[in-house]
Amino acid sequence: MIVCVCNNVNVEKVKASIDAGADTLEAIRETTGAAACCGKCQFKVNRVLQQHAPQLDDQNGYLVAQTVNASH
Repeated sequence: MIVCVCNNVNVEKVKASIDAGADTLEAIRETTGAAACCGKCQFKVNRVLQQHAPQLDDQNGYLVAQTVNASH
């Protein structure tokens, strides 16, 4: 699925950027070009980041995988 029409960036490219260490919208923008033109896709890119990136456990400072409850 294309997330950035302006630069033809798909969700897999965004996920690959996250897997390579991009942990902010700005870092994804630098590595993929997504959200670098009109900015309309920045919310889609951020959603992929939030769903795909490991999340920091505030109490311990450890990275934990974010789980999605799809049962309902």
